[in-house]
Amino acid sequence: MKNKKLIILVIVPILIAITSLSGCIGANAITTWGWDHQNTEGTEVRIWGHLTLSENFHNWNAWFVYDTESHDDWENYDYRVEADNYDSLNYFSVNIGNLTRTTEYHYRAVGEYQGQQSIIRVGADATFIPGGPRVWTDNASNIGITSATLNGHLTHLGGASTCDVWFEYGEDENYLGEETEPQTMTSTGDFNAVISDLDSCKTYYYRTIAQNDADIWVGLKFKVTPGMPVVETYLPTDITMDSALYHGTLWHLGGPAECDVWFEYGDDNPNNLDESTTPQTMNTTGPFTASVSGLNIGTTYWVRAVSDNGICENKGEIKEFKTLSGTEAIDYISQNPTSSVKPIRSYTYERLKKNFDSEALEKLAERFPVLQKLVIEVFN
Repeated sequence: MKNKKLIILVIVPILIAITSLSGCIGANAITTWGWDHQNTEGTEVRIWGHLTLSENFHNWNAWFVYDTESHDDWENYDYRVEADNYDSLNYFSVNIGNLTRTTEYHYRAVGEYQGQQSIIRVGADATFIPGGPRVWTDNASNIGITSATLNGHLTHLGGASTCDVWFEYGEDENYLGEETEPQTMTSTGDFNAVISDLDSCKTYYYRTIAQNDADIWVGLKFKVTPGMPVVETYLPTDITMDSALYHGTLWHLGGPAECDVWFEYGDDNPNNLDESTTPQTMNTTGPFTASVSGLNIGTTYWVRAVSDNGICENKGEIKEFKTLSGTEAIDYISQNPTSSVKPIRSYTYERLKKNFDSEALEKLAERFPVLQKLVIEVFN
């Protein structure tokens, strides 16, 4: 058995050495990335590639090949151009010009490892049409009970004199079956469309579309929920042994003029927040708080903000915090003598006996002589 272990210990370093000398470079070390416009005419673009982050660009050369058709062998592409820009995240790029704006071009990123032996890695074939438009999707606004305003931004016309823009939307994230009326734009800028007759409390997905004579471009998907108030939870502050100040922000009322907000919390587990604060009615967006007492000493709690406008209810993220233990409270008061936190002075004798031992209270009495009489009364 000892001999077998010895053989393994000898073989492993040898294998590591052989792997190092052979230049073990992953098959997907080089990735073909996206492209950007470089002029308003739509005849020049910057194309991008990426080297895996486990590699160092000082050991590599990178370039691109491109053509008007795809090839299985990267060496069969008609044009080759060296990358001229490398960034700290291992992206590399180069500008190519004198393109035909309505022509589809194929391109690949290529890299050569220059170690003890040359190793070529090639990204997948990708395409671009330099005269295609660019459009971005923005957050919805004017969210009502059954309606919302969808927003987008046309960032590039692709050299065309006009470009049509519109929105696709629907309840299924993977199938946006509804469209707004196309709008014709002659310059870059914002555009929007109002969608109505929606179901309250139901989430709709949408994205922007732009089309000119050269190509069509699709923006990212966003979502909106008509009638839904939007609330956010923040970490509590002013935490003592038995109290805390909860914080939240109401970002949207969801359509109605008023919205009730409160906090639900508990110390069992994040899925059982069985206690709640008194609801507050808000008629405008903004922050809100609730001061909570009667918490258990040295205990982990979970809390989240809740909003209800009478049509939809929405809840923020759950935040976790822990009340101070007896020793933590004493240390806190000692380090912050002017603090408004007074976790001891409001305690009844019974609670003091339950939550503190005599040594802890004696330590506190040394720091605050005014409590010496209280300590004697509690433990005598």
